[in-house]
Amino acid sequence: MTDKMIALRLDKDLYDRISEDADRENRSVNNYIVTKLSAAVPTNNLEQRQIVGSVVGGNKINMANDLIEVKGIYYRYDLLANDSVNKERNYQIIKANGNILTIQELKAEK
Repeated sequence: MTDKMIALRLDKDLYDRISEDADRENRSVNNYIVTKLSAAVPTNNLEQRQIVGSVVGGNKINMANDLIEVKGIYYRYDLLANDSVNKERNYQIIKANGNILTIQELKAEK
């Protein structure tokens, strides 16, 4: 893949904030901007099209090997805002990044 160069006009305050954040993360301003844009603009891969938004039972999550089974395929997972899986609860897939899915426990309906 070849890189595409563009000119980007930023006001000084925004540039200064970006530069400070980039320094904190030990990145160049360019790498920081590319990383943030990559995270914000979804790809059109299988996981984005068919898996993000799906609900998976806790019984499909194997904490011993950090895998989750979704539609017959095993993925690594990150559990958002929790450190243990409740096998009795359901989890929604909220993000896919390569073979790693970010999941979040669904709140009980009232």
